[in-house]
Order: sequence, then C-alpha cells, then structure tokens
Amino acid sequence: MNEVVASDKLLERAEGWANQILECAPLAIRACKQAVNLGLSKSLEEALGASYTMERMMKESEDYLEGPRAFSEKRKPIWKGR
Repeated sequence: MNEVVASDKLLERAEGWANQILECAPLAIRACKQAVNLGLSKSLEEALGASYTMERMMKESEDYLEGPRAFSEKRKPIWKGR
C-alpha cells in the first residue's frame, strides 16, 4: 500500500499503519518479517520459492485456525501467538 500525505500528517498515518499491523496475528507478522529480511538477498523467483521457518510455524499454530474462525463468526480474532 502507498499513500501520499501532508508532512504534518505523516506520523499520524504511520502510526495508523502500525496499529493495523499490530491487529494481525503475531506469528504472521514474524513470518512476513522473516520472508522480507531473508528474501532481500535472493532473486524474486528464489524468494517466492523459498521455505521460511516462521511461515511453517505460523501454519502449525492455533492462531492459523483462529483467524478464519473469527472471520466466519464475525468477531475480532483472539491471537495467542502459538
């Protein structure tokens, strides 16, 4: 996502984006950070095809089931970080 804002609104928008990220599952955030950090040294093709430890951990977690469950029940998810 990109957004252009006036300089006096920059911190406010950055904090808004940070708060949106913090609503996500902690393990999903860690998996994204790991993929970005490790993928920087790879070609796009290699990065997309690579296996990342945190991604596997995220997919094996309770939170991986909680997200879709909360969505179907029309409620906010309760992340446990496990």
